[in-house]
Amino acid sequence: MSAIPPTWLEGLLGTLILSLLVAIAIRWVRLPYTIALVIVGLVLGWLGESLFTTIEPDGGLLSAELILFILLPPLLFEGSSAMHIDRLKSNWRTISLLAIPGVLINTIVIALICWRFVWWGEDYGFLYGLLIGSILAATDPVSVLALVRSLGAPKRLSVLLEGESLFNDGTAIVLFNIILLTTLTIIAGEEIILGAIITDGIAQFLVVVSVGALAGYVCGMVANHLLQQSEDHLVEIALTVALAFGSFLLAEIMHGSGVISVVVAGLLVGNKGTHEGMTPTARVGLHHFWEVVSFLVNSILFLIVGYELQSVISWDLHTGYLALIAISGALIARLVVFPLTRIANIGEENKIDSKWQMAMWWGGLRGSIPIALLLLLSHIVHDGQELIIGDVQVNVKLDEVIFGDMLILAFSVILFSLLFQGLTMKPLLNHLGIGGRLAEEEARYESALARLVASRAALRKLSSLGTEGLINEIDREKMAAPYHDSIEKAKSRIIELSESSIVHASRIESARRDLIRAEIEALREAERLGQLNSHVIRNTLKELDAALTSSEVAHEEIVVVKDNDLDREIIIEQNIDDLIPEPTTSFVDVDDIKKA
Repeated sequence: MSAIPPTWLEGLLGTLILSLLVAIAIRWVRLPYTIALVIVGLVLGWLGESLFTTIEPDGGLLSAELILFILLPPLLFEGSSAMHIDRLKSNWRTISLLAIPGVLINTIVIALICWRFVWWGEDYGFLYGLLIGSILAATDPVSVLALVRSLGAPKRLSVLLEGESLFNDGTAIVLFNIILLTTLTIIAGEEIILGAIITDGIAQFLVVVSVGALAGYVCGMVANHLLQQSEDHLVEIALTVALAFGSFLLAEIMHGSGVISVVVAGLLVGNKGTHEGMTPTARVGLHHFWEVVSFLVNSILFLIVGYELQSVISWDLHTGYLALIAISGALIARLVVFPLTRIANIGEENKIDSKWQMAMWWGGLRGSIPIALLLLLSHIVHDGQELIIGDVQVNVKLDEVIFGDMLILAFSVILFSLLFQGLTMKPLLNHLGIGGRLAEEEARYESALARLVASRAALRKLSSLGTEGLINEIDREKMAAPYHDSIEKAKSRIIELSESSIVHASRIESARRDLIRAEIEALREAERLGQLNSHVIRNTLKELDAALTSSEVAHEEIVVVKDNDLDREIIIEQNIDDLIPEPTTSFVDVDDIKKA
């Protein structure tokens, strides 16, 4: 071939393959996938830079543009589109307090600590502190959320952590841009009045957030309208891809917040467009598609993050001192969770208790956003930033030594949060008693089901031994008797508990949807092979889609209540018979074929 592959392709492909190998390997190692990727990245970095020569922070595979415009939008869209807006509304006070004043307080606390212990006496020391504070103010609890969900912890805790991370990313980026521009302007020699800085900053913040929200709302509403006009699942999925990247880009072009824009657009489409404008089969495909995209993006991102962390962290006294200051400052600043959640509890019936507050404090991980902001700073350190001071255009650069300290401060917090906090989150949740437990009745149902499965397996083995002549018929019947009794008791127990068991209802409803999907797949295969008329198949598929929709609606009509004894959310079906639709069997009408 005469064509030469791009230089970044080798590194990207190698990163992806290695990520998939890690995903397979963690089946035997009990580690969260994203944390395992960070560890592998660190090991690769320590083994030698020659392994990934194309991954460099300046101009290579990893860049601020790559993170912000390519990797971040799909992650934000996947998270926001999967979030129920009703749950978000019910927790809006807590999420808003943590995402706006919480980020501001985090920034100021980290700034004061870093100014006092790192840049005390340094010109513009407090401004440097504000910069690093805004970089570390945003949380990114992607890996912790996976732990929370796998442990069966309260859904509300997941919503609080995820909602905070989705919105405070946008707040922190806007705050960072305001502080950066102010810092560069002051370094350039322009005199700025403090009152003017505060008022201009507030005004700019409101404009950027409002423009981002407006852009996301417009893009989301347009996408919802287009989804209603299309019946092609490929077009509908492609439309959501365009929405994820397009809403971010549009907001940035309009000088708004791309992060806020994607979150708003994702919430609109996930809670309205997919239910009103998409068929159930398209929704299933959409869910699987974004799961794969999220998996691939996280795989590449966290492996590269681990690799880049080792390039900054060195084992010397100065690095250790800066790491201690940064980690302590981030943990102290994160304590703002406690007073802000107490404020949010005022007038609330379902209050956030101290155990949840502790989990939220420890679950505030830092990840990709700080790295992207640091990469933006690196360009200013090397190339400078053009500013208009009076009538003169000047090029302003950040001090390279100061930036080196910022790298160590930020990367120390990222490494600590991803590894130490991420790995200790599971023991913490278990220690606090919010690691997830089945209600007593659900536990009894599961126990009866387990006994039924085990006894039937034992009888099959006995039958096999008898068939092979390894045990005589009399002994087989004697040994089988207690298992038959166990099966009958388990069946009676299951029937008794199934009337109110969410486990039972969930299994039945899941089986119902699987059967309908099997019908759909069979018809699509028949259409592909030309065995049935396409017009008839489309009509039949519409009926099956309607049945699948009613099944999904029934599954969503579940009352979520608070189980005060277990301090977690459980789901109770009001009337299982009403929620489970009748079996759907589709027949091909000969008259329809003749008409077609």
